[in-house]
Amino acid sequence: MIRNVIAGCEVLIINESDSVMRGRHPVNRGFYAPHQKKSEIYNQIRIYLRSDPPPLNLGDTVFQADASWSISEDDSFKWIISHHPDFDHSQWTARFNHEFTEGIVYCGQTMLDRSESRTVLRNPVEYPLDQILMMHFLARNSGMLIHSAGWRLNDNGWIFAGKSGAGKSTISNLIVEETGTTFLSDDRIVVRKIGQDFLMYGTPWPGDAGYAVNESVPLKGILFLSKGAENNIRKLNPSDAIARLMPVVSIPWYDREKVELMMDFCDILIGSIPMYELAFVPDKAAVDMLVGFVSK
Repeated sequence: MIRNVIAGCEVLIINESDSVMRGRHPVNRGFYAPHQKKSEIYNQIRIYLRSDPPPLNLGDTVFQADASWSISEDDSFKWIISHHPDFDHSQWTARFNHEFTEGIVYCGQTMLDRSESRTVLRNPVEYPLDQILMMHFLARNSGMLIHSAGWRLNDNGWIFAGKSGAGKSTISNLIVEETGTTFLSDDRIVVRKIGQDFLMYGTPWPGDAGYAVNESVPLKGILFLSKGAENNIRKLNPSDAIARLMPVVSIPWYDREKVELMMDFCDILIGSIPMYELAFVPDKAAVDMLVGFVSK
């Protein structure tokens, strides 16, 4: 069994196949059997791995993500099916209940490594499956995944949000070089409302800078990155904030119930956490401006 903790959710991966199981990506090691106290674990997901073929009827397709994966559903289950250009069949097929709290992953033959003295099953509950799983799970549990970098300073969290190419890894590396402070991630951050507080969590899905720290801190503000000729921070009104937030939030638009839940969460988040536009030139002056700003 592999025990992950991602954003306060314990993910138990239980091997029911005849093969030995192992993880694949070193970046995930910080999220395997981590140090979080029981008081920091709020939910649990149980996933069973099998090497037998999936059922023939996988419901109706509701979403196709390029050529990499798709989602189907029936009255009882959601099905996530992997696709790969090098194979004419799925590497794995995952079946979850509609709450995404329990599931089975049927692993194909391409997930088995027979080059060693024993057959080894490569853990399929890594990118993209773990990210898809958390996107759906968080929608029902007061949370969301944001395309962003997360900066920890003096035990407070600040998010730099933006699409690919907006400068998340650039600003992360610059701040770390100048201040020696920590980034929990430079590409994907989870925000959850726990009680009356909003927490920012690192994730196992880093960007070019490679930051993936399995910790959380209270969230104090969100800064949306934009390109500019000078360093500037501008506070956003609610309508501007929602317009900037929507493009960087992972939302299953094909699932009406979850869309409504996440829209409600966005409304609460915007009403509780200050949001800004950050234009910056990648130099020391930008870091000095940010340190002075958040220190106030």
